[in-house]
Amino acid sequence: MKLPRKITETERLDLKAATRAALEMARPTKFALVTRVDAPALSNYGSPSEPEKFMPIDVVVDLCRDIGSPAIVEEMARMLGFRLAPIAEAEAGGQVGVGDIAAISKEANDVVGTIARGLADGRLDGAETREARKEIAENIRALHQLDRKLGGSAA
Repeated sequence: MKLPRKITETERLDLKAATRAALEMARPTKFALVTRVDAPALSNYGSPSEPEKFMPIDVVVDLCRDIGSPAIVEEMARMLGFRLAPIAEAEAGGQVGVGDIAAISKEANDVVGTIARGLADGRLDGAETREARKEIAENIRALHQLDRKLGGSAA
């Protein structure tokens, strides 16, 4: 007889949501090329309709490295009552400065510019959508870099 699990259904759904968000950033078909799991299995890891299928920990590491953020690990740490912080401020990239503001601003402007150019004819086509998503991913990476720096300075 198995004892009841300590993780709640809500927590499992929160992990699924964090996994889905990370996979959307990485694009499962592209990410499947750099990890040991194929795209259909990756989709199951983020699907609430597959309540007992979770991403293996080595694949979580691959995914977090691919998107430049420990998003799934952060969610697990939060569930356990912890907060992730970079090991050392130097690894986090140093102090927050004007350069960080410039990087965030540049990436956000790239997103807006890409979408605005695409909308010049009234709607985004497939290539424009792919380009906009690439710019969004770069913006998210820049924001995660800033977040890592802030986490390192708060420790």
